[in-house]
Amino acid sequence: MGPPRAASEGVSKADFLADIRSARVKLDWVLARRDEQTLSETVVPGLSWTTKELLAHLIGYDLAVLKAIADVRAGQRWAWGWTYPNFDDWNESQVGPRRSRTYTAVRAELETSRTRLLAELDRWPEDGGPLGADTWDRTKSEIAWIGPHEREHAEMIAKL
Repeated sequence: MGPPRAASEGVSKADFLADIRSARVKLDWVLARRDEQTLSETVVPGLSWTTKELLAHLIGYDLAVLKAIADVRAGQRWAWGWTYPNFDDWNESQVGPRRSRTYTAVRAELETSRTRLLAELDRWPEDGGPLGADTWDRTKSEIAWIGPHEREHAEMIAKL
């Protein structure tokens, strides 16, 4: 193991976090244009989940990133709870326990998980994020998928 690498050149923590925030703005905009019954009961085109279940899926990913960061803070090795490309079991472990909750409860948990995630990421310095030198690099980061993943799901929900 060599010396720690410097952060990627031309990369901004503020831009990285702004990308995550803008993805949430898009999701919120899409959700605001649908009624609660549709969001709770109608299956999203291209998926086998309702919007409520899809939001539960997003909560799971926020919590997975928070767990990885907590492991880093504790000096432990971090790892995702899933194995690429087999996400189904892990997804079900996140969605299943939230199925019986109301849409309002799931939406509130989604807001809480994202608030916690952004607050945790914001605590880290510009030159060294929790997952290494490339944390804030939207092309190399282990968490570069957060914004695009949420945008992709917002586009799916928009088809309702």
